[in-house]
Amino acid sequence: MTLKKTFFIASIIFAALSNYNAKAQNTIGGHFGIVQPIITFQDGGTFNGFDPYAIGFPIGVTVRKNEKFAFDVELVPFISSIKNSEGDNISAVSELLIHPGLLWGIGNKLTFGNRIAYETNSRRYGITPLLNRGFLLGKTNVFAELVLPIRVGNDQDISFTAALHFGIGF
Repeated sequence: MTLKKTFFIASIIFAALSNYNAKAQNTIGGHFGIVQPIITFQDGGTFNGFDPYAIGFPIGVTVRKNEKFAFDVELVPFISSIKNSEGDNISAVSELLIHPGLLWGIGNKLTFGNRIAYETNSRRYGITPLLNRGFLLGKTNVFAELVLPIRVGNDQDISFTAALHFGIGF
């Protein structure tokens, strides 16, 4: 047996027999919920999130560095009411939003965040500032969030939206 193999095997045995307790500095959590666009301003017009109807279902994973700071990534499929070729309204997945961001706790269970955004179907991108408030419902973590997406791209004017996001954290 070579010296290299002997050292490798001895290292594994030493590590297995040692009384070392690893301690992670980050915690991992997640969330899921619904997001409802309320109103959008674009091209000098005002459009509501109910005509055509659209709703999103955010699913997120959070890596929390400490009580005040976290990195979070969401995937948000949006389902919209659209007209098919016969003119009938049908529901279909209209968009997948890729939505990573940074979150800062600002006290009193309030969190400020900012996400970058890429909408896969419309090929628009931008930022999403947010303000989140957490609550305990029994032993369940729930939250309400005001999100303010700003989008550009795909030869369209800039758009500003206000939306509400409700969810469960774990």
